Amino acid sequence: MTFMIKMCRVLFAGMLILMAAHVNAQSKSESYLFHFNPFKPETGGGPQHGRTVKVRFDAGLTSQFFANDPHYTSGTKGDGTSYTLGLKIEMPVQQNADIIVGPDLMHENFDFDSYFFAPGYSFLYNGNLFYNHAILMDEIQIPVLYKINFSSETRNIKNLYATFGWIFRYILYNNVLVTNVNSGKFVWEGQNDITSAYPLISPEGSGGIEASLGYQHNTLRNGNAWFFEIEYRYGVSPLIYSGDQEGSNNVQFSLNTLSFKLGLRL
Repeated sequence: MTFMIKMCRVLFAGMLILMAAHVNAQSKSESYLFHFNPFKPETGGGPQHGRTVKVRFDAGLTSQFFANDPHYTSGTKGDGTSYTLGLKIEMPVQQNADIIVGPDLMHENFDFDSYFFAPGYSFLYNGNLFYNHAILMDEIQIPVLYKINFSSETRNIKNLYATFGWIFRYILYNNVLVTNVNSGKFVWEGQNDITSAYPLISPEGSGGIEASLGYQHNTLRNGNAWFFEIEYRYGVSPLIYSGDQEGSNNVQFSLNTLSFKLGLRL
């Protein structure tokens, strides 16, 4: 898991360098869609059929990566039923570049063993992690992405692309089920006990960074396409799990995701 996180961070750095080089190259070209040279008249550059705004639909499965305090948690693992659904707008801004924006629903399942202080219980922590906390969480994430096409999507049926950008993530809903590890007995269940350590706009809001690589299969006559994408999202802010809203827990953890997505652009 540590190796995967390091590899994704290397991918971030590489993508930043690639984006800067691409923007510089595009700015020197006379054929991108929108240019701002006041000394040259506007001309109809770009593809023959004229690239237009498109709508993207995608769905995929998600792997989860966690970082939390081993003194207060153990056995943290994700559930294989985590998934993502997306609806976005893709807007051409240069000959081989686009801006993508729109919401994603991220459905996540994970659990860990930790302590649990019931109301009125002594708050003397003895190091025992006798309680399993199973968490179901739904997020709305809104990315704003810059997309690079490595070849012209209007002249090639197959092309590769990359995206990089910023995400606003909002915890829409979460449900926690606490059980005793030794007996398996139910202890507590509740909702809305996760907030952001560095909140943005609201206690449930925070920021993030996204990078992805994709393959796109184009229909040249109208610009429609289907695509496959591998996407990594890194949460800038850790999350805080407070337990039963009475202070049963105070666990801080990070949650990053790697998604494998299939979609349509129409």
